[in-house]
This record gives sequence, C-alpha cells and structure tokens, in this order.
Amino acid sequence: MIRLLNVLAVLGLIGSAIYAYSIKYDTLYQAGQVSKARTQLHRERQAIAVLRAEWQLLTRPDRLQKAVERHLALEPIGTSHLGRLSDLPERPDRGDEIGRLLAATATPKEKPGANEPRTTGSITTRTSTTRTTTTKTPTTASR
Repeated sequence: MIRLLNVLAVLGLIGSAIYAYSIKYDTLYQAGQVSKARTQLHRERQAIAVLRAEWQLLTRPDRLQKAVERHLALEPIGTSHLGRLSDLPERPDRGDEIGRLLAATATPKEKPGANEPRTTGSITTRTSTTRTTTTKTPTTASR
C-alpha cells in the first residue's frame, strides 16, 4: 500500500511539473506577443507623426498661396459677382396641399372611382355596393 501511495505521489509530482512548465512557456509566448504588439504600436505612432509633419508642410499658407498664383487664374470678388434677390426665380405655386393630403387619406367611399374594378393578384374583381331599404307605411286601424 505504501508503494502505491509513493507511485501516485511521484506521478502527481511529474504531472504538476509538466503543468508548471507549460504555464511558464505559455507565459513566455504571451510576453513575446505583447512585446511585438508594443513594437508595432511604436512604429505606427512614428508613421502618424511623420504624416502629420508632411501634412503641416503641405498646408502652409505661403506654399498654398504660391501654388494658387501659379496654377489658378483668380480675380478679386467685386460687386458684379454678387447676385440680387430679384435675380432669383419666382417660387412655384404649390397648390392646395391640404386638399391633396385630404384626398390621399380619404376613405374608399369618399374616393372617386370607388366602383371601378380592383385587381388582387391575377383576378379582377368588381366591387359594388347595394343598399336595401325598407319603408314602413302607416296603417290605420278602423273600427
């Protein structure tokens, strides 16, 4: 019985050593990945700094002014370039918007052409409305 416990203890010790080494190497791998990510981040930040410096160089006002003078034929804005209110076209007549909205929301009885055929799928149907009215005639009872 004591030998069986010794064998189990040795096997437990070997298993825990293997687990500890696997954790150690996994930790070293993860540390290497973090180091690579930090290096990549540092490179990206340097590239962004270079791009910002280039942008500031390209958008300097004196450089832009020279480029405009060289490539564009611009003239100062005068009063002849400005428009007047009378130059604008007249606003088109919009009609009766409220009436158009009421016609669009009218019930089927109120809409014109309510007795015209309607199609549902491939079958054409005609709707009709019939009213039956009954009238009562007064009767007089005579005695």
